[in-house]
Amino acid sequence: MTAVLETARLRLRPFEMTDLAALIPIYGDGEVMAIRKLGVQTAAQTEDELSTIIEHWRRHGFGLWAVIVKDSGELVGECGLRYRDHVREVEISYGLATSAWGWGLATEASFAVMDYGFRVIGLDEIVAIAKSSNLSSHRVMEKLGMHLHETWERDGIGRVHYLIRAQEYLEYQANRMPSP
Repeated sequence: MTAVLETARLRLRPFEMTDLAALIPIYGDGEVMAIRKLGVQTAAQTEDELSTIIEHWRRHGFGLWAVIVKDSGELVGECGLRYRDHVREVEISYGLATSAWGWGLATEASFAVMDYGFRVIGLDEIVAIAKSSNLSSHRVMEKLGMHLHETWERDGIGRVHYLIRAQEYLEYQANRMPSP
């Protein structure tokens, strides 16, 4: 099953190899990738990463979605769920082109993805990992209702680990939704 998610401004759909041309400039942008764990990617590395994203969907039935702005049809990045390397934690990941920064799109996409993870997949918890210096990402995590779980350093870079459990998320969502 491949789900397409819709928000007020965004359409999220599973990636396809035909998205490579749109993804190369995003993954190759030093400003975008300076705050990501991957670092700047070449076209060949982006193709490998896209293949990995698609394979994750095939193996697990969920993964990273392509984030498309409804008004323009432009692919502006990715947001989704994936298993962390060598651990059974499911991580929410988001990364957008600089042209999409500052508009609340990462938060909007992430709410749709987390809702899918808890309500459709039935996950018990979702984590988020970021560089300690990536304060914009920390703000997104906190807007999602996540809380700081731990900090550590790897390869001289500070990291943060946020998490939210299903019940916490459902309560958080119920309290943030306006009453009819």
